[in-house]
Amino acid sequence: MELREYWSIIRRRWWLPVAITLVALIASTAVGIRGATAFKTDMRIAISTIPTPDPNATLYYDPIYYSNLDSEYLADDMSEFMTSRAFADEVVRELAVGGKQSEVDPITIVNATRTKKTHRFIDVTITTSTLDQGELIGGSISRILNDPAHLAIYLKALAAYNTQMTVVTPPVTHRANTVAGLIGEIGLRTVIGLLVGIGLAFVIDYVDPSVRTREEAETLLQTPVLGQIPRTRRGVAA
Repeated sequence: MELREYWSIIRRRWWLPVAITLVALIASTAVGIRGATAFKTDMRIAISTIPTPDPNATLYYDPIYYSNLDSEYLADDMSEFMTSRAFADEVVRELAVGGKQSEVDPITIVNATRTKKTHRFIDVTITTSTLDQGELIGGSISRILNDPAHLAIYLKALAAYNTQMTVVTPPVTHRANTVAGLIGEIGLRTVIGLLVGIGLAFVIDYVDPSVRTREEAETLLQTPVLGQIPRTRRGVAA
């Protein structure tokens, strides 16, 4: 098939790639601006335990070393707990105290919260569709972590090891993508939509049994065409 035949197929079904490209452009713009992951809230938490050795006892170990080790174990446990439904319920209850119970639900919080543990630090990332939602969840988590005694109902070690949790990097909500990144993402998805539309146009043309040209008629009938009705400039038969 020559290039001009490819071009004629695209011209015949031009509406298909145009329509799919527009749909891809609109959808990718909506997802990028107001999608479920349009905004990101980042915060960092430090977990430490305070050793409380008995001054009258003879120690055969370094209490500070084991205190640091306990802190790392607790950071592991907390990083898992903070992505659980139980912790999400605590966030919802905390927000309800401030009259914000209708803003978020537990499932949204579970799906939006991700943690990464590094020794005695936990990096928390919350992805949301709006700026306000990210700030609400981040602020609620900060307030909850200020009361480790309450969380001890889920993790007894928080009270047993005299744990302190400190928000060393307060929650900051920002767009998940920069302007350049957002434009690039929208452009890439739009180009993919265009390619899908062109490919679909070729597939539909391939399965279409219509005879559109003199050459196709001669190939199909194995008989030369003696004449044809010309078309006007508007594509209507004369």
